[in-house]
Amino acid sequence: MSYVGLYEDAGSRNTFYRLKNRQGRGFKGFESKDEADFAHKIQSKLSDLDMAPRVYSVVGRIMVPDDYSDNMILSNWGYVTEIARTLPNCYDDDCDGDCYDSGCKNSYLIDQVVEAMNEAGLEYVDAHRGNFGYVRRNRQWIPVVIDVGSESFGYVNESIYGEYPDQESSCDCSVCQRYNNPER
Repeated sequence: MSYVGLYEDAGSRNTFYRLKNRQGRGFKGFESKDEADFAHKIQSKLSDLDMAPRVYSVVGRIMVPDDYSDNMILSNWGYVTEIARTLPNCYDDDCDGDCYDSGCKNSYLIDQVVEAMNEAGLEYVDAHRGNFGYVRRNRQWIPVVIDVGSESFGYVNESIYGEYPDQESSCDCSVCQRYNNPER
C-alpha cells in the first residue's frame, strides 16, 4: 500500500493512523498479520451487515513516522477502514462513564450492536463506550463496533468467520523478533 498514516490513537493491542489525503479513512494496525487477517474478516462481514465501519483494503502495511527519528518506517500489519465517530460522553446520572450496564443512552446503543453480533454468530465480551461509534448509512447515523480484535470475542462461529489467531501473538517485525529471540 502506498498510504502515509499520521498516528492518531492506540487501543490496548492495536494502533490507528488517520490517512493523509484520504478523507474519512484510517489505517488500523495489529500486533501480527494473523490478528490483522482475523479482524479484517470479522469487520468486513460486520460491515456488510451495517454493524462495523467499511473496509477499503486488503491486509497490508503503510509508511508511518518513526517515533525515534525523522524517518518513515513500515507499520504493523493492518488495513484501511472508514473512520467512525466515537460515542459521545454520557452525562446520565446512572452512567459509570464507560456506559457498561448503566442503562444510559450509550449503553442501549451498545446493547443493540452486541445483540445483533450475537445473532450473527459472535459473542462480544468487550462492550464499553470506547469500542463503539457511529457511521453514516442512508443519511442516518447508526451505531457500530470499532474494536474487532480477537481479544474482544468470547465465541466466534468458526464456520462463518474462520479460526481465532494465536492469542499469544506479538509483533513480527525484525526488531521484536531479535528482542524476543536474542539467540538469533
